[in-house]
Amino acid sequence: MSQHLLPLVESPPGRRRGRPPGARNKRSSDLARYVEATFGGMTPGQQAAELALVRPADLKKAKALAVHFGILEPEIPLLMLAMAVKARQLARAIGCDPKEAWLLLQKERAELLGYVHQKLPAASDPKGKALATVFLVPEGEAAEASQLADFSDEAELEFVGDLPADVEQVGRPKSDETA
Repeated sequence: MSQHLLPLVESPPGRRRGRPPGARNKRSSDLARYVEATFGGMTPGQQAAELALVRPADLKKAKALAVHFGILEPEIPLLMLAMAVKARQLARAIGCDPKEAWLLLQKERAELLGYVHQKLPAASDPKGKALATVFLVPEGEAAEASQLADFSDEAELEFVGDLPADVEQVGRPKSDETA
């Protein structure tokens, strides 16, 4: 009787239908390759960056071009000056007001921001509790600040008092480096 029984062998896990999680749709990949090949090898994000962001070469030419465009602000930071020149160049090219061009460039920069600086999830305690919010109020202004603040749960509000003058750091360092 034992010769008629098949040996127990684990079957391979069932194959999922469709593309694996995180894999790109074939049409999306094809379109991305087409866009890059057709438009000088640049994606729309790269074109937006080329239009809106200031390159080192733009910084080098900023002062000379600022004089050409009549921007005469000697105290303005070089990056801001280069951004103003870029806005003036765009305004001249598309025939709009420099302020409108600046706003267009700012919108492009804002769109690119999420690709470079991703939003991080809210910090929480490893045990699942939310971290406490701490307000530092200048000496003598605590009463006024408590009247202006809108505290939804005053039962959890705790006034600690004045900090000693020799405190160097309150809270955690902003990075993982402790040096």
